[in-house]
Formats: sequence, C-alpha cells, structure tokens
Amino acid sequence: MTQPACLSEPAPPHEPPAVGPLVGLLHQLSDLIETLTDEEYARKPVGVVESSIGGHVRHNLDHVAALVRGLPTGELSYDHRDRGTDVERDRGAALGATRRLERELRALAWDELPPVVTLSALVSPDLPPVVALTSPERELAFVVSHTIHHNALVRVMVKLIGAAVPAEFGYAPSTLAHKRNRACVR
Repeated sequence: MTQPACLSEPAPPHEPPAVGPLVGLLHQLSDLIETLTDEEYARKPVGVVESSIGGHVRHNLDHVAALVRGLPTGELSYDHRDRGTDVERDRGAALGATRRLERELRALAWDELPPVVTLSALVSPDLPPVVALTSPERELAFVVSHTIHHNALVRVMVKLIGAAVPAEFGYAPSTLAHKRNRACVR
C-alpha cells in the first residue's frame, strides 16, 4: 500500500492554485462515472434521494460551466441552469462535458480576468437576486467546495446502489489534509 502524498504540486504561474484541485475533482468524477452502468447513472430515486447520480453530475457541471462562462465577462450567476439535459441521463454526454470543462478551466486566461466580478444570486424564490461583488479566486473556491459537496452526495448514492467508490471521493480537503498530516507525521 502506498502512502498518500504529503505535498501537492504547485499551480502553474498563470492560474490560481484552486484550478488544479477543481480539474482533479472533475477527473475523479469522470473516473467514477465510467464505472457505473447507464441504468445506475440515471436511476431515480436512489434510496431516499429523489434525484439521480446524473442529476448531481449535471448540477456540478452547470456550476463549473457558469464559472468558466461568467468570469471573463465579469458577471456571474449560478442560477441559470439547464435542467433535464442529456448530461443527466447519458454517461457519454456527462463524460464529454466533464472533459471539455477540464480543458476550458486550464485554457482560461486567468491573468486577464477582471479582478472584481459581479455575482447575482437568488436567495429566495420570492425575492429579486442579491447582487454582490466578488473575485475570480473566491468563486473558484466556492465551485470547488460546491463540487465536493455534491460529490459527497454522489458517494452516498453510489454506495446505496452497491457500486464501488474511490477512497477519497467526496471528502473535503480539510478532512483529507487531516488524514494525510497524521500519516506524514509518523
């Protein structure tokens, strides 16, 4: 059994440090999707969870796509999503979208983005969206956290259908760092 890596590789100089972890989460998600059958991927409900694994994958990818699409314009909203797309039902579509977003994240001209981004967020169905100023790095951190959260739900769903889940899939970086620091201190 190999020991976990105690240090991560530094980000290339042209991109924020969180890009690599987000690309890694997407790659991890692709690897998991490849292990599922079409029926497992699209099954609804899964236990007490009303949605499908594919629904959570689509939701994750929608947020990454909103980030990639919105940051260059300086205007960002995660609320405008296409529900019921092929990504929810078709593993091939999900894998293609995931790989495309990995490439787009790496290709984004991070050093040319506006330093301040206007975020529009619906916080209630009965109120107009809240508008706030934010930064590309903050929104990148949010999308990483959001992706981990939904990957954790996917983890539970995959276990409910009896399929295998990679050991670190769906865990927060702080949890993994805690485990690894304990392993590195020995």
